[in-house]
Amino acid sequence: MTKIASIRIRYIAAGIACLFCLSDAQLQAATVDLTVVSTVTPVACTPILSGGGVADYGAMPAGILKSGGITALPTRSLSLSIGCDASAKISLKVIDNRGGSIVAGIVAAGSGDGNLNDAFNYGLGVASGKKIGGYTITLRPGSYTGDYAAVQLFASSDNGATWQTTSSGVVAKGRSFSWGAAGAGTIGAYQNIVGTITVQPYIDRPENLALSQEVVLDGSATLELSYL
Repeated sequence: MTKIASIRIRYIAAGIACLFCLSDAQLQAATVDLTVVSTVTPVACTPILSGGGVADYGAMPAGILKSGGITALPTRSLSLSIGCDASAKISLKVIDNRGGSIVAGIVAAGSGDGNLNDAFNYGLGVASGKKIGGYTITLRPGSYTGDYAAVQLFASSDNGATWQTTSSGVVAKGRSFSWGAAGAGTIGAYQNIVGTITVQPYIDRPENLALSQEVVLDGSATLELSYL
C-alpha cells in the first residue's frame, strides 16, 4: 500500500485589504490546517482452478504399467481463470513442490520429445522409497481469452524483462507466462483471463517401483501470480 503524503495549506481568513490591519498574533490565529490523506491499494487478482486444482486419475490397476517401459497416462484438463478487480498486467510461474522426486529424463523419454528436459519435468512423489515418475504442465495455447477476446500466450525467461510468443505452452520451471492480444507483440492488461491447463503424467518402469503396496501419485505444484 502507498500512502500519499500529507499536505498542509495555510488559509488567510481576512481579505487582502485588511491584511495590513492585523497584528502578527492575529495573522497566526487566522489560519486552519488542511490534511489530505489516502491509501492507494494495488489491484487484486485471484487465480482459480476447476475441481479444486486436483487432476484425479482414480484407482488404476498395476497391470496398466508397461513392463520394461515408461507408461504415459492420458492428459487431464482443468479450467484456469484469473479474475482481477481492475485491468492489470500479470504473469504466472509454476513452482514444483515435489521437485526432489522427479525421475530424471522420464518426460523426454516418455513423450519422445528430447526438447522436454527436466526443466519441464514435475515430480510425482515417492512410494516406498521409490520415485514414481514425472509430469508436464501445459497452458494450452489457443484456449485463452482476455476480457472475452482471444489472446495469445507469451513466455519470459528473464522475469518479465522481455517476452516472446510461445506455441507449445509447456511450462518450464522458472519461466514466466502472460497473455497479449494476437499480433500485438507484447503482453496486455486484462481484468479476466480464462483458459485451459493440462497435465500429463509419466510412470516409471514397473521394475523400478514397489508394486507390492499401493503407489499413490502425489504431484503438487503451485501457480504463483505476479503483478507487472
